[in-house]
Amino acid sequence: MKSFAVLLLGCCVACMIGCLPEPLSVDGIPQLKPKIVVSTQLTTDQSLIILLTKSVGALEASDDSDPEELLNQIAINDASVTLHHDDLTYTLTFVSNGLYASTQIPLQAGDDYTLLVESPTMGTVRASTVVNGKVSFDFLDANIFDNGYDTLAEVSYGFTDPVGENFYMFNVQRLTNDVDPEDLLNPEIFIELLNDKPFEGTEYFTRERIVARRDFTPGDTIGVFLSNISEEYFDFMKVRADSRFNFSEFLGEPANYPSNVEGGLGFFNLYIPDVRIVELNDPAFKLF
Repeated sequence: MKSFAVLLLGCCVACMIGCLPEPLSVDGIPQLKPKIVVSTQLTTDQSLIILLTKSVGALEASDDSDPEELLNQIAINDASVTLHHDDLTYTLTFVSNGLYASTQIPLQAGDDYTLLVESPTMGTVRASTVVNGKVSFDFLDANIFDNGYDTLAEVSYGFTDPVGENFYMFNVQRLTNDVDPEDLLNPEIFIELLNDKPFEGTEYFTRERIVARRDFTPGDTIGVFLSNISEEYFDFMKVRADSRFNFSEFLGEPANYPSNVEGGLGFFNLYIPDVRIVELNDPAFKLF
């Protein structure tokens, strides 16, 4: 009986294979046209940096991709990048590998700013945003935490939440003079996102937030950022944070992510962060 069942199964499989149509040719399938992807970063001195890249298809990048080679392929280096506020126009300077920067843009809370990107090879995109007001730390404490296997950063902080609905992004980043191409595409930054509903209009205080993904040594310097961001950027960062540890997913993210870039992908957002620079070899460091 068992032999009969095996034979019957084999016949069924053979019939199914015999009914399969000839494989369709996959040649000539049009590729999706690459789009401009906008990434925004405000540095510790509140300089504005815009990274412009081409969107990456699912088959074009993987965890085995070389970050430097990939960045060279997808960086947009021929763009004119300007920021418009009221009747003023600020021109960002091309730095290298898709990076455009400016240190001369005064950000005013509550004002509208429009980013305009014009590339001869990739076309034109624009995005507008409103600058949220600055919220500062009331308390900050940072030390090295040794768990017996790794030396991590341990950060505690507190701030007072203004009245009204607010959304926050708390970041910790190790500061070095070395530029790693992968850090431009998928930076190793600790990200905590906060919706103020549980503590609206009161003081928020957290203890012993452990910063993973890095082994810290005495003398390392970190930048600690507290940013009051828009709800739209909060939603974008929630999705981005979920996939940022996977290199290929991070590069492919813009296709499925919320975006405020007209004609392109990514997200343009401006905010005024409270930035503190901390040297971790000083365990007594505190800000009151």
